[in-house]
Amino acid sequence: MPINIGIPRALLYHEFGSLWTAFFSKLGVPFTLSAETNTQILDHGTMLAIDESCLPLKIYLGHIASLLPKCTHIFAPRIAGYHNNFFLCAKFAGLPDIIRNTFSLADNQLIAPNIENKSQSTQLKAIYSICQTIGISKISGCLAYHQAKQTWKNHNSAPTHSNTQIAIIGHSYLLNDAFFCRDILTVLKKRNLTMITSEHIPSKVLYQQAAIFRPDIYWQLSAKLAGATRYFSQLSEIKGIIMVSSFGCGPDSLMNEYLEHHVLKNSNTPYLIINLDEHTGSAGIVTRVEAFLDLMNWRSES
Repeated sequence: MPINIGIPRALLYHEFGSLWTAFFSKLGVPFTLSAETNTQILDHGTMLAIDESCLPLKIYLGHIASLLPKCTHIFAPRIAGYHNNFFLCAKFAGLPDIIRNTFSLADNQLIAPNIENKSQSTQLKAIYSICQTIGISKISGCLAYHQAKQTWKNHNSAPTHSNTQIAIIGHSYLLNDAFFCRDILTVLKKRNLTMITSEHIPSKVLYQQAAIFRPDIYWQLSAKLAGATRYFSQLSEIKGIIMVSSFGCGPDSLMNEYLEHHVLKNSNTPYLIINLDEHTGSAGIVTRVEAFLDLMNWRSES
């Protein structure tokens, strides 16, 4: 059977997806993206995961399950961190093991390069690992990666923003997944509100903003949330902040309380914290967001 690499459209795909797809495209290796998250993927992932799993991990397993009948390999890099002085949640480093054990996959069915940091040597080792698994020369792999990285950097340059009214703060795998945030986005669109997220702000600025919280915050993605919260709470044009997190996420459960106490309560900006799980209904989300927007408008007019 010809090689076909499955890439789940979940978790860090929402940060590095364009890099991964560009890399395999430059190599000329066929790949298949899973569909956008839907109820079937959510339900299947929930059945596969252990009860203590966070919602994004359950979604991820659902995406893997949807790819297995179509693909010869699954691309699941083992990422421990990619920013100095911060660490990723352990689930990212353990994804290949979770997939292998959940689906009883052989080692040669997984493409799982190790990413311990963003050093050049680590990147080269990861490329060599991928090339060895799929039978591609290292030179071709390095050339394809260099070209893909340039494409990715251009794709991920921070966009400009103006007339901002409300900030949405959350991990990219929540905010960029239409299944999670469609109800919030629908309400904002109906109200003709302009939305801004941390992706509109250069990562360097977010980490600078988060530096004040060291050493309390050492999780990398939590630091980005903290930096975004502090940054947006200082902008006069921001009329309200909505924080979106997922049930079962250990770091998020602490971060919400921490940022509410140290940042949000000391700001004049109205805020709303929404926790999502597999049982969250559209009606409840819409009602809470609409009520919050009414409060936000009342505050701005008074």
